[in-house]
Amino acid sequence: MAKLQGSGKAVVIGAGIAGLLAARVLSDFYKEVVIVERDTLPAEPVNRVGVPQSYHPHRVLPRGDMILGRYFPGYIADMLEMGADPSDEESVILANRYGSFPIQPPKNTASSSRPLLEWVIRQRVQRVANIHFLCNTEVTGLITTDNGDTVTGIYTKERNEQKTEGSVTADMVVDTAGRSSKTANWLEALGYQIPEPEVLKVSLGYSTRYYKIPESLHKEWRSILSDADPDNGICSSYLFRIENNIAGSLLFSAGDEPYPPTDSEAHQEGLRHLAAAGVADITSRLEPIQAPRGYRVKESVRHHFERMDNWPAGLLVVGDAFCSFDPIYGQGMTVAAIEAETIGKCLEEQRSNPQPQFERRVLERMQRAVEPAWWLSSISDLRWKGVEHSGTDTLKGVAFVHKYIDLYTKKATKLAVENNFSMYGAMFMMNSLVLPPREFFNAKVLAVLLNDDGSDEELKLRAELGESDPQKFQARIDELIPSFEGAYDLLNLAAVTNAGGGFGS
Repeated sequence: MAKLQGSGKAVVIGAGIAGLLAARVLSDFYKEVVIVERDTLPAEPVNRVGVPQSYHPHRVLPRGDMILGRYFPGYIADMLEMGADPSDEESVILANRYGSFPIQPPKNTASSSRPLLEWVIRQRVQRVANIHFLCNTEVTGLITTDNGDTVTGIYTKERNEQKTEGSVTADMVVDTAGRSSKTANWLEALGYQIPEPEVLKVSLGYSTRYYKIPESLHKEWRSILSDADPDNGICSSYLFRIENNIAGSLLFSAGDEPYPPTDSEAHQEGLRHLAAAGVADITSRLEPIQAPRGYRVKESVRHHFERMDNWPAGLLVVGDAFCSFDPIYGQGMTVAAIEAETIGKCLEEQRSNPQPQFERRVLERMQRAVEPAWWLSSISDLRWKGVEHSGTDTLKGVAFVHKYIDLYTKKATKLAVENNFSMYGAMFMMNSLVLPPREFFNAKVLAVLLNDDGSDEELKLRAELGESDPQKFQARIDELIPSFEGAYDLLNLAAVTNAGGGFGS
């Protein structure tokens, strides 16, 4: 059972965004929190070795922004002071195979690099009196009781010439080590049987290049988000601005498609073949800082630790160590924030009404919380030829959702071009993990979609639906779409809207 504040001590493995958030949440319940990090943390916002994906663009979705704002009030202002770009002072062009249109990003947000966001949050965490950092230290294993049913700390090794081994005792260990997490291996070595995870064999690839924005382009700058067209092998692309007048261009593909090129000329040529026109023309007017850099991920993994017959007390797993996502959808940091928030809520309940198997219950609730993000990103990735889902679980509604979103996107784009963003705004809020999928996939919306003059998209959706009686549409959708029960229990939709989660012209 989790020991709470008083004599309690918690250890967090990893000082990324997930680890910083987890530590901040735990600091309200434990007398001392120690963050153990492999890297020597930089004194300024720069990329670090332990976060290989930090070079590439990152986003905090509106729901994640709400959580970050609650634990780190005013963090957006800190980022703006460091040169981050105020998102609501520029428009963004969205483009897909049906058309393109400008949108205004949510208010009170900022565009920045991952290193700047992490640095700002870390500065806040370092000011919390009961949180301490143990850097340049690798975690090599878990300390447990003799029978192995309780984790009581971690074994460590310094990352220097001496490689001094040591240990840190704790009442709670939280692994936020990301895709490099070794928790599953450690538990297997202790005799635990790990359930088969869900695996999305995605073979995704990024190519990102950064530029300086010349003075002549400052006033006319617009970011451009270009959707992929997997059926025709067309990459996703994002032309974006971070801090201090630096812009980036990104190419993304997955599955059987070749990885986006990291050769400068090939990268520039790739920007010419997008749903959005003009990206290559804009980048040709920018000042390259360096050659493009790639990032490759073979698979995304969703662990199901909550299904274990026994789970050791004193251990939790958060972030990519628990469930990793395709980064292109920007869900990773927001999901980590939701998981940290879930831990905080569970600790509050445990403090007022202690119950056994605390950690198991936390894992179950986090699993429900991550399901919409996993489902949405997996279904999107499965559009690419060669992407495969495996595991004991089956992804529900894949073909139906593909056809549904195709027709929805067509209609939403037509309206947005006419300056009506109601449909696109709803899709944005669902993908931002604010609007539950059941508010998007339902009989009322379906009836609107199926009034498309017998278009090819309409006929394909009707065939996949397999039901012609409108009175039975909702029952059929309920068969096809997961319920996502409990996934939005902690969400205050009004607070999200007030915090700037809106979407408009």
